[in-house]
Amino acid sequence: MRAMILAHNLRAAGGLSVGLNVVSALSEVGRKHEYLFVLPTGVGYESLRFPPRSEAFFYQRQAGAIGQRWFEKWSLPRLARRFSPDVVWGLGNFGLPQPPCPQAFLLHMPHFLYDRQHMPHLTANERFHLWLMRKRLVESLPSTQLVFCQTHATAERFRERFRFLGRMDIMPNAVSRFATPPSGPAPAIFKELHSKTVLFCLTKYYPHKNLESLVELFQRHGQRLRDVVILLTVAADQDSRAAAFLKQLQAPALRGRIINVGPLKQQELAGYYHHSTALILPTLLESFTATYLEAMKFDCPVLTSNLDFAREVCGDAAIYFEPWNVDDMCEAVVRLRDEPAIQHQLRSQGRERLTQMFPSWKEITAEALRNLTALVHGDIIPVPVGGRRVQQTAA
Repeated sequence: MRAMILAHNLRAAGGLSVGLNVVSALSEVGRKHEYLFVLPTGVGYESLRFPPRSEAFFYQRQAGAIGQRWFEKWSLPRLARRFSPDVVWGLGNFGLPQPPCPQAFLLHMPHFLYDRQHMPHLTANERFHLWLMRKRLVESLPSTQLVFCQTHATAERFRERFRFLGRMDIMPNAVSRFATPPSGPAPAIFKELHSKTVLFCLTKYYPHKNLESLVELFQRHGQRLRDVVILLTVAADQDSRAAAFLKQLQAPALRGRIINVGPLKQQELAGYYHHSTALILPTLLESFTATYLEAMKFDCPVLTSNLDFAREVCGDAAIYFEPWNVDDMCEAVVRLRDEPAIQHQLRSQGRERLTQMFPSWKEITAEALRNLTALVHGDIIPVPVGGRRVQQTAA
């Protein structure tokens, strides 16, 4: 099978993790196939080991969204014609408008599936970029036979929003192949916080991450949470609003309560998970964040939003709160802080859930390849009722 893999738009955060892990896994589970990888430059793909019969086209992004749109409209089709693939697999939410073969794509852009309540404070420019991304998806959908979604909740929302009548399968996330167990002493910051309840909030600054709710949490409940500290991983250049958000943290009422340690390297994450009291993620919008699974792997209880994607991933291995209600968030934090038995229970349930429910990237990629091969051969894979895969039938 000759597969054209589109990952040129997976440059940051969860999308980058998906791209790196899938490409890396293909070098182990997909060695018999031939590949053309379309990848972005400067974010780590160059150092990966590729399958033996593969070539890589590295895309240098220029002229912003307009330049990328031009590349996708004209350059990608030319690359496809030259390579003559048996299947196109878009790892970044869309395929080609007129592919020369069957195609599939992986959807992990939840903004297409939720209403504006879940996307507060988007600027006009951000709405324009979202419109452009959705346009790419819609243009490629008539020529797409298979859509991978990361959760059943996402698949159901996608069916409802886009009326897709092709095949759908679940391709979940996993703990990154590049996440390493903690080694050596705890990160230095924990020496200063040894008597505190430390909540780790691992995220870049995006409006849907709802980080402003953490500020409001301490503004309203600072006295009740006087022994609680939140560690953030935000950089001022991550968003036009990030610098203003970080400036808020210098207010006397917040200083030392929300501490920004800045972006962390992959090899540093395990130490923060392992030595924190819990992960806190007040997000309003996700397709599937591997942050939950990493927390489970490194024995870190989870506090997160009471929303469909979170409950599907975490099940009983989390304490949930309403992300629009900081009073409810406070109650969740207090419950975790004051009941050590719950912390122990969440760690145990997290380890069990991770082991029983979630395969590795190697297994996930191998299953995706089986589905792509079936697509190329025109085979129909039975979908068991209540099984992992989801299939939509025509109305």
